Amino acid sequence: MKRTLLVLAIIAISGLTFGQHWVSQGLGWTTTSRGVMNVFATSSTVAWAGGYDGSGSSAACQDVAVTTDGGNTWTPHVVSGATGLSVAMIAALDETTAWAAMYKTSGGTQGVYKTTDGGATWARQGSASMFTASASFPDALYFWDANNGCAIGDPISGKFEIYTTNDGGTTWTQVSPGSLPAITTGEAGWTVDCGVHGNNIWFGTNKGHIYRSPDKGLTWTAVTIPNMAGKNTWPAFKDDNNGYCMKFYSTTDTLNLLAKSTDGGVTYTAATYGGSLFNNQLTFVPGTTSTYVASGVDATNQATRIGIVYSFDDGANFNAIDPDLQGTQVTTQATFNDSVMYAGSFSTGTTDGIYVCHVPVVAAVANFTSNTQAVVKGGTVLFTNTSTGNATSPTTYLWTFQGGTPGTSTSKNPSAITYNTPGTYNVTLKVSNAFGSVNTLLKTGYIYVGGVGVDELSQGGIKVYPNPVKDVMNVEAGSGIQQIQLFNVTGQMVINKQVDSKTVTLNTSSLKAGIYMLKVTTENGTTERKVVVQ
Repeated sequence: MKRTLLVLAIIAISGLTFGQHWVSQGLGWTTTSRGVMNVFATSSTVAWAGGYDGSGSSAACQDVAVTTDGGNTWTPHVVSGATGLSVAMIAALDETTAWAAMYKTSGGTQGVYKTTDGGATWARQGSASMFTASASFPDALYFWDANNGCAIGDPISGKFEIYTTNDGGTTWTQVSPGSLPAITTGEAGWTVDCGVHGNNIWFGTNKGHIYRSPDKGLTWTAVTIPNMAGKNTWPAFKDDNNGYCMKFYSTTDTLNLLAKSTDGGVTYTAATYGGSLFNNQLTFVPGTTSTYVASGVDATNQATRIGIVYSFDDGANFNAIDPDLQGTQVTTQATFNDSVMYAGSFSTGTTDGIYVCHVPVVAAVANFTSNTQAVVKGGTVLFTNTSTGNATSPTTYLWTFQGGTPGTSTSKNPSAITYNTPGTYNVTLKVSNAFGSVNTLLKTGYIYVGGVGVDELSQGGIKVYPNPVKDVMNVEAGSGIQQIQLFNVTGQMVINKQVDSKTVTLNTSSLKAGIYMLKVTTENGTTERKVVVQ
């Protein structure tokens, strides 16, 4: 069954300001509003794209394109011998060999077509009866290697029409209909709606089912997804066991839905998530531990939010909206790894139609250090940003310095911050990166400011900070510290550490609030200090 994609291409593209991490490239297709049905990346440099008619007229489309330089340039081709047919899904082995599932639009013999010369010529594969029954419709296909592949079509006579090959597509064997689960009345698949990991392949249907094969399409089971009966389903798995089913292309429900599986799709449980999950396509980014990408539109929660969203926390939240593609309809996306990504859209000529990204898709993580955590009144502190996020580091910064002057900064590494009032103060850093990921770090009681006229931080050559302390106390000395002891008000020793260092960190999180006496023994003698534990 063909997916009916929204036609927003001309409006969206005309209003887009491109950023540095997503670059618009032309596929060489000459038809206006030619959309990208799917992208199949075979390596860090090679990918194939299949097209479809995005004008709303549903005209036949045999357009494909291939890149061998990571998406910087594309060579356009047409699936020869497929007049009257349209691309349902393209799969590929390398820059020369690819397969295209072709469905009937206005004539022709639908089925699987193959090229071995980089797209210049194509030939239909399999028997004359493959995908030619009146109800046939090839939806999806995948090849694990040069020989083993699987092609999935809509049901005929109450069972999905599924084929496998072990000779590169020269011959195809239909999976016995008797071994397949019975369908629900009106059930069908969707173009491109499949996911693969290892020998597993999954595909979704319009009746709330996910089909799963653990052996490259030879045997199949089906499961009804919680809260998705009668809805459109899309599978996305990070490994052989863990993944999601997403409900997509809904116009009647009040929210998008996710269901999670931890057993390879044998069972699913309803899953909640935060943020905005776009409802076109969901994929896992290979090579990462917890990154999912979704494209399309959130038409229920915020109708103007279209583009791509990321989840960097294994599907718990989808609130990192890519600013480069926000407002542009993304029809499909493909990831070879976290540094090679493609986002399909619509062409208005030969110079656009697909976006390419070679910046690592990772979450922003805020972090910082300082030249000191303890100053006297009127002293200054230099802060250094150590945040991570992608190849170019986080792109925006917001510092908040409690008790400091100035109190805020948007610099990557702010100028010296002055502290004029004794006390213990927090420091906060909020960062965001090129993919819309936002992260905030709060260091509580990070800066300790001493009193007026007396360098109480360094009495006896000993610095103790912060004071008052909540969880962690730092002790510094100009000479080597040999022993640290901490006594409560009754004289009971609660900490006793033998050390050999000029800097010592004490964990005070387990101590009761109150006043304590700190005894520090160095090479030069013993110093006692009063400290307050909050």
